[in-house]
Amino acid sequence: MSRSFTFPVRAPTRRVLIRPAGWGDIEGVARVTVDTWGQTYREILPQAYLQQMRYAASESQRSRMMHAQGVHHFVAVEPTAGEVVGFASCGPTRNGGGGVPSEIYELYVQNGFQGRGIGRRLFRAARDRLAGDGHEAMIVWVLSDNPNRGFYPRMGGWRRSKKIIRVGGAAVEEIAYTWRLDRA
Repeated sequence: MSRSFTFPVRAPTRRVLIRPAGWGDIEGVARVTVDTWGQTYREILPQAYLQQMRYAASESQRSRMMHAQGVHHFVAVEPTAGEVVGFASCGPTRNGGGGVPSEIYELYVQNGFQGRGIGRRLFRAARDRLAGDGHEAMIVWVLSDNPNRGFYPRMGGWRRSKKIIRVGGAAVEEIAYTWRLDRA
């Protein structure tokens, strides 16, 4: 007598493309920003602040950033629909940097695409670009209550410092992680 076994089959995941961002990506990056902030920070930041975030305002901010000298942007694009599902931006350290010359300013992956290695690939694209620009170290600031904060130590970052900032009228703590960079 033969037995049949059924094994669960996972649907294949499409490979997401990581590439430098272009002007046509601003709308997608704005959508990822607003959506991920609403999801990630809903228990951390004031609801009124999160609810007032709009795609159009984010698009305007992104457009200004695209002009900034030395700032680089990368997007993760789902190949079938051409939809931006994540992004990272990096460049010279803002606000003096405490001796660290470069910074990853933002790294967000749309809900539903997290846990697939997209964040790691965006992180590496930004890190490699900063190293290629000749920077010897980089920093990332992340809200200490961000549920995804553990990503940065897993990527080899070590805790450098912390500070209190104000977002939407709320005082929140940020933690800095730093990395030494090998020149590419």
